[in-house]
Order: sequence, then structure tokens, then C-alpha cells
Amino acid sequence: MAKKANKKLMDATVEYSTEFEFKKEYEDWKRACGSHSAEKIMSVGRTVKGERQRKNPPNLYAQLEEHVTTAFIRPKSSNTGTDGTFKLLQDIDKFMLEQYKGVLLEAHRPKLLSFKDKLEKFDGKSTLNPRRLYFTRPTNWEERGKKKGQAIGKETEKIYGHYADEYYEAKYKGKKGYQGKAPRSWYSTDIDGPQNPPLAQALFGKGDLITGKGLIDIINLAIEELEKPIDNIEIVPKRPSSLSPISSFRKHVQSLLRNKAMFGKNGKPRLNSMAQSFVGMTFVVGQKATGGKRMASPNKIIAFAAQVTEPSGDIKTFSLSKPFGAGAMASLIKKVIGKDTYKLRWGEYLNMKGMKVPQKEKEDKVQKSWVEYLWR
Repeated sequence: MAKKANKKLMDATVEYSTEFEFKKEYEDWKRACGSHSAEKIMSVGRTVKGERQRKNPPNLYAQLEEHVTTAFIRPKSSNTGTDGTFKLLQDIDKFMLEQYKGVLLEAHRPKLLSFKDKLEKFDGKSTLNPRRLYFTRPTNWEERGKKKGQAIGKETEKIYGHYADEYYEAKYKGKKGYQGKAPRSWYSTDIDGPQNPPLAQALFGKGDLITGKGLIDIINLAIEELEKPIDNIEIVPKRPSSLSPISSFRKHVQSLLRNKAMFGKNGKPRLNSMAQSFVGMTFVVGQKATGGKRMASPNKIIAFAAQVTEPSGDIKTFSLSKPFGAGAMASLIKKVIGKDTYKLRWGEYLNMKGMKVPQKEKEDKVQKSWVEYLWR
């Protein structure tokens, strides 16, 4: 049997059947991107006549981080440098390393959906799509001899994805600054072709460098795992009366009210004993709480009662790690019965602060006590 995954959420403990996968996928992805050097992806920096004009970031991750910034924007590019993955990567990395602490929260949902929307802007027909980055080359060129790499005629064409194609090899191989020829899968003469250059692989995966998930796949996985069910959440009850809409919790209160052993004389409840009875129990959580259409979701109710941030994923069961006080128990009882007079099944009335015991009942007890006195 697989080991349960227990995570801390403030002073609560959240139990899942398995670990979340997206965080490890992200760490593996980031490590893989960092392992592919600028030399390997043939992107060490722009050269003019063999001389390096500027140095590119040292690896694929760093280059993705700097994608389309003003410092590294290509000459004559239509992109302004105010958009790009550099903003997004910083936010995603901060979320993964600082904001996510082992439990996905409802508060994480809009953030992850925002990451997804922004990443998808790098796909399709966007000018930020690395697959659509283009370079211009002659349509024809000399392929051998002393004139190898020289243009034949003035006609040109665009190549998409990566610059290091056959023409680049013919023109620059053996010369200073030559970086090598890219794999054929990295570039294409068709803007909507199958080209999958390194930056696109980092974003969308399924290539020869990033063979598995790309960043967008990992964010999609995190969004899917928002729905991962919570097997149990163990809470410290700060506001136990708030749990009264949960049917299983409510039923236990009702069972205590039917248990004469939980009462002293004259209908007075043993509140501390009642409160203690909740510890060690597991309460099943349904899809809906009782109390009408406007009732909050069970997740919100439990989070509010525990004073913790609301986790994502349906809570199957919850339990209490500590008992609560007599005053809180009295408040819970009043919340469950919903009225100020309550007759116990053995005939007495619930007798505690805030509850009314009918006057007739009191008079009957006084009269009975005098009759008993006379017969002594």
C-alpha cells in the first residue's frame, strides 16, 4: 500500500493518498533546462564578422528567462522587449519555491490559471512563439568550392525556429565564431512547420533536449492537481459551532443529546465530557452542507472553523486534534438545536446558560418536593 502524504497547513494536518507530482516535475524540468549550455543549443551570442558582440545567458533556462527582454532582443524584431517569459518565469519560480508549501490552496487557483493563460500566449501565431522566430537566408547558395556559402541571385527566404541551418553551415563552418549546425528538427522553412527549437522545447517539451513535459504541461498538471481530493484534514477547532452544517458532525451532537449519561441532574449537560467525545472521531464530509442553498461549501466551513486557509480539492473526512471548551460546546449545541427550549427524550429540558426551562416544569418539581416532605 502506498504511503500517505501528510502535509502541514498552519496548525492543521492535511492527508493525501499520494504526493503532488507537479513540484517534482518542475524541479526536474528546471534542472534539465539548466543542463543544456548556450554552446549546446548554439546560442552563445551574436557575432559580427566572427567577433562576439554580446554574450548570451549561459544555459537554456537562463535564456528562456531572458526571452525577448530589451537586453537580448534581436535587431529589427517587432517585439518591444516589454513582454516575454522573463516576467513569467520569475513569478512561476517564486510560486514553486516560496508560495507553495506542500498543500495546494484555493487561493492558488487564479494564479495558476493566470500562468497558463500567459504561457499560451507564446504558442500559436504569437510573435513571441519561439517556433515562429525567423531568420533570412538566400533561396540558393553555392554548396561547394571556394565560393561555398555565397548567395546565388538575390532571392531570399525565411527560416523559422533556429538560424544554424544548412546555409549557416555552408557559409561559416571553419570560420571564427561558427557555432555548429542545429538538428533538422529545430528549424523549418514553413512558419507552421514541425520545428521545435530549444526555447520552444523548454516551454512545450516533446523534443530532443526536453523530452518530457514542458513548462506549460507542468502548469497544466498543477491545475489538474488542484482537484486532488483530501483524504482527511485534522484540525484544531477554533470555532466548532461553525461545523454544525456538516451532517456527520451535526449527527454526533444530536446523539450526545440523546445520551442520558452525558447529563447530570435537572437536564444539565456535562459539557466537557461532550466536547472530549469528538477527539478521535472521523467525520465524513458530503458534497453539500445542510442549511439551504446559501450555505458555504464544506471546504470553506471547515477552513473557517479551523481558521486556516482553504485547501483546494474536496475534503473527504475531517477530525479534531484537540478538544474544545465547555463554552464552545454549549454554543455548538445551541447552533444545532436552533431554539432556546429543548426537551430531552427522558422528559427533562436541556438546562444550560441561554436555554429556557419551562416554568410549569419548575412548579411541578417544587410541588412534588413538598408532597415527598409530607410523606416522610
